[in-house]
Amino acid sequence: GHLTDLINSNFNKEADVVLRDPILYGDYRAALNPETEPRVYEDLQDFDASGALFTEILEEYNQTFNPMNIVLFEDALDHATRIHRVLRMIEGHALLVGVGGSGKQSLTRLAAFAAGCDIFEIQLCRGYNEDSFKEDLKILYNKLGIDHKPTVFLFTEGHVVEEGFLELVNNMLTTGQVPALFPDDEKEVIIGNVRDEVMKAGINPNKEN
Repeated sequence: GHLTDLINSNFNKEADVVLRDPILYGDYRAALNPETEPRVYEDLQDFDASGALFTEILEEYNQTFNPMNIVLFEDALDHATRIHRVLRMIEGHALLVGVGGSGKQSLTRLAAFAAGCDIFEIQLCRGYNEDSFKEDLKILYNKLGIDHKPTVFLFTEGHVVEEGFLELVNNMLTTGQVPALFPDDEKEVIIGNVRDEVMKAGINPNKEN
């Protein structure tokens, strides 16, 4: 109530916009027409408009991947919009907190699809350890650095089979790198794969660059 009074007294002309509920902005309309460039980040007005867009996006998702049975009620649309906005940011990342089965993974998959991103998720098996995790991270980094495919790394509490996994994820979030991930011989292969691209960018293709 105090915030409403302050806004009305100081920003009276903008009060209707600022105090509107919900306030939904996003560029996921472009998901229905992937050729659209640039994607327009716009005011989606209300849950009816947002729900109609995400319902269409969900139908397209279900035709391509394992179908998800999601009820797009208002809180779900709110969260999906937030997740999508984060994923569209450069180096965007989010921690989703909630009880099991509340839809965190499903909404992430839907938002990633709307953002034009692949989902990368590790597959646990018997004996899966830190070395296995690093091998999977190599696949992820090659997918990003060589194939240039926008990708969401979906990592859940169920994937933390060893505490060391968290240190690796922490490194990814703070520096973008996992120390000593690639041995020298694999680095040479990567350098070879990106050499032409580096030269096209007008950069001297030495190892440091």
